[in-house]
Amino acid sequence: MKMVIRGQQYQVNTIGEGEPLLLIHGFSGSGAQWMPFVERWSSQYRLILIDMLGHGRSAVPSEVERYDMEQTTADLAQLLDELGIDAAHVLGYSMGGRIALSFAMQYKNRVRSLIVESSSPGLATEQERQARRDSDNHLADTIQQQGIQWFADYWGNIPLFASLKRLPEIKLAQLQQARLSNSAFGLAQSLRGIGTGQQPSWWEQLGELTIPVLLIAGELDEKYCGIATAMQQRLQRSQLKLVADAGHNVHMEQPHLFDTIVMTFLDEIRMV
Repeated sequence: MKMVIRGQQYQVNTIGEGEPLLLIHGFSGSGAQWMPFVERWSSQYRLILIDMLGHGRSAVPSEVERYDMEQTTADLAQLLDELGIDAAHVLGYSMGGRIALSFAMQYKNRVRSLIVESSSPGLATEQERQARRDSDNHLADTIQQQGIQWFADYWGNIPLFASLKRLPEIKLAQLQQARLSNSAFGLAQSLRGIGTGQQPSWWEQLGELTIPVLLIAGELDEKYCGIATAMQQRLQRSQLKLVADAGHNVHMEQPHLFDTIVMTFLDEIRMV
């Protein structure tokens, strides 16, 4: 369904009944990336699948500022208000993990638990953030100049996603089609507005989170295994699951394990 949230049209689907579980996709994805889990998860939870701005069937604002983290988390808070939800479990992958963590940091009373897959609290220093902003802005410009087909081919071949090439051809084709379903301008604006270099760094504030947190990373993704391990050391109530034979995209590479890890974590919270 379409929902207007703080002046922008979002594509939002709600499925199932029970405690709310907000699902936030990665860069160049959409809420549809969670569909393989919907049948099982919706039997216990009220799932909220959202296309973030610049992605899928949600709006593509022209103002880059409308994509920034403060605006995005304010949208999520308003979304929960519109749905009559006081607080939700929140799961985010990659870009979605950064959004989920930022939402938990800025709206602590709205998040029951947090699940972060292959993501980070941002970059620790201004020097790192500036370098990443320069890199993201260059990529954004190239996406606009070369188009969505160029981006989909390029993004599918970066080293971060090398382990995805082991998936069956039909899965790779579906992933390619999902990337192609976005607009070049939308992805470019998203990079400029909510890329890793643009967001606040939460490293020093991680200890303030008192909710249960689950960190998931694939063992083949050494960078994000290291980030997740460092995050766990700073969080008060966290679990770390490093998944064998998976890279950055655990939920696609090891879907059954991912399903079990997520549901076990949420079930444990419900029993407390």
